[in-house]
Amino acid sequence: MRLKKKFTLRLVSKIIFFFVVFLNLYANEVKIVAKIGNDIITNIDIENEYKYLISLNKSLEDVDKNQLLSFAKNSLIKEKIKKSEIKKFYELDKKNDAVDKLITGIYKKLDINSLEGFKNYLQNNDLEYNNVYKKLEIEAVWNEMVYYLFKDKIYINETDLKNKLINNQKKVESLLISEIIVNIKNKNDVGKAYNQLLTSIEKFGYKETVLRLSISNSKSNSGLLGWINKNTLSKKIQNELSKIEIGQITQPILISSGMLVLKLEDKKFIEPTQNLDEQLIELTNFELNNQLNNFSTIYYNKIKKNFSVYE
Repeated sequence: MRLKKKFTLRLVSKIIFFFVVFLNLYANEVKIVAKIGNDIITNIDIENEYKYLISLNKSLEDVDKNQLLSFAKNSLIKEKIKKSEIKKFYELDKKNDAVDKLITGIYKKLDINSLEGFKNYLQNNDLEYNNVYKKLEIEAVWNEMVYYLFKDKIYINETDLKNKLINNQKKVESLLISEIIVNIKNKNDVGKAYNQLLTSIEKFGYKETVLRLSISNSKSNSGLLGWINKNTLSKKIQNELSKIEIGQITQPILISSGMLVLKLEDKKFIEPTQNLDEQLIELTNFELNNQLNNFSTIYYNKIKKNFSVYE
């Protein structure tokens, strides 16, 4: 009788063990959620991308997780398309000073003082440094490629920029600005697109709307552009920003890559602390980045049409 009871207990234990294993396997089942050409994206890839986005940008922590997972999927699709295009012209997995500079900028924003500290931070967030490096390499090389493809179309009037700085060497107004850029097919779509944006902000909030609607590279940073000297902005943008208060958004502004809407996050008056040459370099870089971001968006939208994307 005892032998039979022991046998029964063992049998029950084995059944429970195999049931638990089955549940764990089912819970961790790998599913293909998107296919881009010959590349695939799985649910595991999206979870890893989610951790990557949250770890490198703390402002995303208060965004709805389901929306951020959707953004993570789109981010991976974009990355795979960029990587495929890059490999036509460049060789990846090579030493690149631009990537090192990008990484330094990222960990300093996170208040981390060294590369080793950044590696430990990633490890604590269940991320591998080598994988993060490869992702940032794609972004850095893409930016280099866009520059060389469009450098002849870039126009920066340094004389005009310098005159602006000379005329505003006293206390100046600095604006903390974020952006949403929406892709539109023609000018007649502006009103409809702007109303959709307002509805989304009212329903989901500004940060989540950035992830839902914006096509700008700044969307991974909640649309934030940082502190900008007001006098360095175009007259059109200055005019729109002058109409709103902190926390409000502008009316739509048409640009080459779509419809631009700015949000005034904060403002302050500051004394210039840099000499004129340093200010000019900073302003020139800002204008260069603006133009390159526009060209990057236009180029990406063009090449995306060549890829079969199934979701």
